[in-house]
Amino acid sequence: MTAALLLLMLAPLFRRPPVDSFPLSTYPMFSWGRHDAQTAVERAVGVDSRGGRRPIPPRLVGSEEVLQAKATLAQSIRQGGRAARALCRGIASRVAAQDGYADLVAVEIRTDTFDAVAFFEGQEAPVDSKLHATCKVGAR
Repeated sequence: MTAALLLLMLAPLFRRPPVDSFPLSTYPMFSWGRHDAQTAVERAVGVDSRGGRRPIPPRLVGSEEVLQAKATLAQSIRQGGRAARALCRGIASRVAAQDGYADLVAVEIRTDTFDAVAFFEGQEAPVDSKLHATCKVGAR
């Protein structure tokens, strides 16, 4: 009886094509159709006086919600340089008003492409970058 139950649970692994099914999910929506592990991320980045970069938190982009902040960035990029620069200036003014960001001299709106596997192995530098807007952080 136990062996039969175990076989039923493992059956989805052996179907061709594999079927995403109860009780065992193979999560094909994350693995099918991917030729590589690269992913592009729209983001706001703070730049310090030495040229170092660090991500700006979503709340300074305009929302506590990560996906809403991402959508805001993506929309401004789609709308072109003028919209990206306007968003950048808004973010820079919020950065200037916050404690803990005194070292930042500029904000960038960018699309960075990462190798997801390499990223989680410690190689956090993007493999490609596109700068959409940059603006100075105002005087404190």
